Amino acid sequence: MRRRVLLLALPAAACASSPPPRVEGPPIGYSHLTQLRLDVASVEIDGRDPLPGPGDLGRELSPSATDAVRIMGRDRLSAFGTENRAVFSVPRAQITRDRQGGGGFLGGGATERLEARLAARLEIQDPNGRRLGFAEAETSRVRTGVESNPAARRAAAESLLRQAMFDLNTEFEFQLRRSLRPYLTEGPGRGPAPGGGVEREALPPS
Repeated sequence: MRRRVLLLALPAAACASSPPPRVEGPPIGYSHLTQLRLDVASVEIDGRDPLPGPGDLGRELSPSATDAVRIMGRDRLSAFGTENRAVFSVPRAQITRDRQGGGGFLGGGATERLEARLAARLEIQDPNGRRLGFAEAETSRVRTGVESNPAARRAAAESLLRQAMFDLNTEFEFQLRRSLRPYLTEGPGRGPAPGGGVEREALPPS
């Protein structure tokens, strides 16, 4: 009986020592890209968090899904004017999960479906807070067949967030150039606003 117990314990120990799945993609950051220079006196990052989704994994990541979108706004936008302001906000940033598969004994063999839904909004406002223009971008990505365990789930969620952020960054620049072209400055002719330039909210430590 003792030999049988030891043999059954070996696979469990081996599973416990297995390394977690590797996260795909580089860290989230956009400082290597050309900044989108706005003809405004300041750029402000709205610190209000969007509502979470059901079973939202986005809040558990580092950076969180919300902070990842804010990083994009912080890195991509700069103030290059003398009046008005730009306000960048995060209407949606969530990674939700649903159970897939038939289950089996004690749920064995079941997998999960993850969906990342991200959105970003930029408003141009005059000194009195009146909206002069805005641009919105949103994207969603799905990953299926995710193993139903914490390590695999987190690795898949982090990889999915990076892929969704790539999509959002591309869509955000497209929408900004389409909807706010009069507020974009191109070339070296205009300097940053005096007295501080860009106003940025410090992100909470991860």
